[in-house]
Formats: sequence, structure tokens, C-alpha cells
Amino acid sequence: MFIWTYRARIMIALTGDSHLHGSFLDCVWCCCFQCCGLCTGEWTGCFTMFPCCPARWRRQNLIKMVGKQLGLSNYTVELRNLVVGDLPFDGRADIFLSVECSSNPAMKTSVAEDRLAKVIHFPEVLTVRVRHCFLEENVRISVLRLKVVGSEELCRITISAMNVIDWSRDSSERIKRFQLKTMDADNIDRETPAWLLVEFGEPIEVRDLDNVRSVDTIRTTTRDMTRSIPHSVAEYKHTYYLLDAAGHAIDEPFEEDLADIRRMRSNAKYVFHVCNIFTLFFILGYALFRSYVWSCYRRFAWLTMAILNNQTTPAHFPLSFHDMEKVGQDCKVEVEGTGLQGVPCRPSLQQVNLLCQGTAYLDSLHQPWPQAFSGYDWEEALFGANHVGFRCVEGICSVRHWVVDR
Repeated sequence: MFIWTYRARIMIALTGDSHLHGSFLDCVWCCCFQCCGLCTGEWTGCFTMFPCCPARWRRQNLIKMVGKQLGLSNYTVELRNLVVGDLPFDGRADIFLSVECSSNPAMKTSVAEDRLAKVIHFPEVLTVRVRHCFLEENVRISVLRLKVVGSEELCRITISAMNVIDWSRDSSERIKRFQLKTMDADNIDRETPAWLLVEFGEPIEVRDLDNVRSVDTIRTTTRDMTRSIPHSVAEYKHTYYLLDAAGHAIDEPFEEDLADIRRMRSNAKYVFHVCNIFTLFFILGYALFRSYVWSCYRRFAWLTMAILNNQTTPAHFPLSFHDMEKVGQDCKVEVEGTGLQGVPCRPSLQQVNLLCQGTAYLDSLHQPWPQAFSGYDWEEALFGANHVGFRCVEGICSVRHWVVDR
């Protein structure tokens, strides 16, 4: 109870941060849609670059777009025209806003210095990334007063993330004025409640940063802020030298060399991925092959036990799978823990292998040739009795002996 009550302070003491920057939705998105971070889906952009694609989907990451519709991927929403008024304080103060959403760090505006409480404007455009899902945390906007030591939260409002996204996409619902909840109980009885004016909107950044595909591109805007200009990182580094804090140029590696190193590392990573995938398929293939061999050998061993026991315990051939299984279970009870060898209930490898070599002897008993993975009631009910199992290859017992020996 103590740890839970003071969890924020304990986390600050242990990690320097008061929040876990991850949630259940992050786990689902990373594991199910990004293959645990191995695939970002950027390759799907080549399918949405054609003019026939809807404008909203053009040049977009298809996996992210599907994730948005399912409430697992983030929408980008801009908070513009931020104005607060009728704040619960007297005189003048230094005021700033704090916006928290999802598991991201809090964003803060610049400090509006020496302002009266009636109306305070903020020039910033804050960008939040939220999901259209009822499990997403609310967007919390706080108004704080800067003090000599620390800051004081004056009022606050929490807004549903789904509402924020819906309002940003509806041009008639974008501008809202909300009542703020006063945090200080002594200042509740004011002439009028505190309020927040905000405009929710989709990104209007000229550089379109959400759709930058290349890691070697820098986008800047023209002086009139009407269009973006892409530049290569190498070009920018040659134009603008790296400086220290005093403004003196310092050495750094050439971008061309870094690009070569990055390309070689990327190639090595893909080679390792291919090796891992090959190893995974090899292990799965071997597991299936080993199960097939085990299933066939077990059936041949049961038939051998039934044939060798036929003199003392007559068996009525042909035997069904359940009859063969019963023979195996009875023999296991009879010889388990006795150490007996060479008895009908514990045939030798050569005896079992003899039965595997061909169908002539089993045909004389009118016994069908065994099939792996067949004979289970649930399989026959699901697929039909004639469509279950795989025919055991002649000589499969020799393969089984070879695998077991190694």
C-alpha cells in the first residue's frame, strides 16, 4: 500500500522519471503489428503512392493506417490558439500550460510573464499523439503558476482522447472553450469559472514530418513558410559545420562514410534475420518430421505386438487405431518395470523394422497400411474419416532408428 501510494516518488528515486512510458495498447501494437519491432511497415508505402488511392491514404503506411482504425496506432492532433482566462489568482503571475497524453512526457508552453488573470495567450502549437480507443488515457491540460521554488497547479481539465480526435477531424467542432477545474479549494468561489480556449486540428506542418521516409533527408521550409525543401544530410553538414558551445568548428566523420557503415550494418542485420528465419523453419520442420516418424513408428510397434501376441491372445485383424492403442497400453502395463526383453510385448527393433519394409504381410492380414496422425475421433469428426492422416513411408522405421542413434 505504501509503495502504491507513493509510486511516483519511488519511480523518480529509482529511474529519474515518474511515469512508465508504455501501456497495454503499446504492447499489442508492438507485438502484433510490428513483429516485436522487426517490421515498421514502411514498405507498404509503395502500394499507396498511386493516384487512384484516396488522398487520406496516399503515401501512407498501410499498417499504421489499419492500426489507427483499430485504435492501436496514434493519430497526430495539433492544439492551436491556446488561450486561458479568469484564472483563480490575484495580481500578476508567470503562467504556463502543461499537456499530458498517453504515456508520453508532459509538454509545456513558454512562460507568459507578468500577466493578469483575465486573459492569457500562448503562441505555441502543441502536438499530441493519441489513439482512438476507449482504453487510451485522457488528455490532461493543466495551468500552472511559476514560483521561485517549483510551480503551483492552478486548474486542470481532462478530455477524452477519442473526443480530441473526433473534434480535430470535424471543421465545425474544432474550436472549444472548456471550463477548468480549480485545484485550490480556497479559490473555488470566484465570480466566474476559469476557462481554456483551444483549437483542435490535423497537422498543418508544411514539412509533413509524419511522412518522411528517408533517414538521410532534412526538410526545411522556405522563408515565406509555404513549402518545404528536402536536403540530404551530407549536403547540410557540408554547408553548416558542426560547432561547439563557443561557436568554433569541430571535426566529425564524413556523412558518406557513415552511410557506408550504416548500409553494411543494415545488410548484416538482414543476413542475421534470414539466418534466424531459416533456423526457425528448420526447427519447426524437424519437429514436424520427428512427430511424423514417431507417429508411424508407434503404430508399427503396436501392430508388431499384436502379431507376436496373436498366438496367446488372438487378435481380430484388421485392427482399428483404438484396438492398436489398447494393445500398446496392455503391453505397457505387462512389461513396465520388469526389465524383460525379447518378449512379444517388447519387440526388438529388427522385428518392428521387418514389418515396415513392405505391405505384403499386412495385406495378407487385410490390415490397412498405417497412417500418421490418424485415428483420433476429433480429427475424423472435423475432417472426415477418409481425409485424416499421412501415409507412412515404407522403411520409416529404419529412419527412426537412424535419428534415435544420433
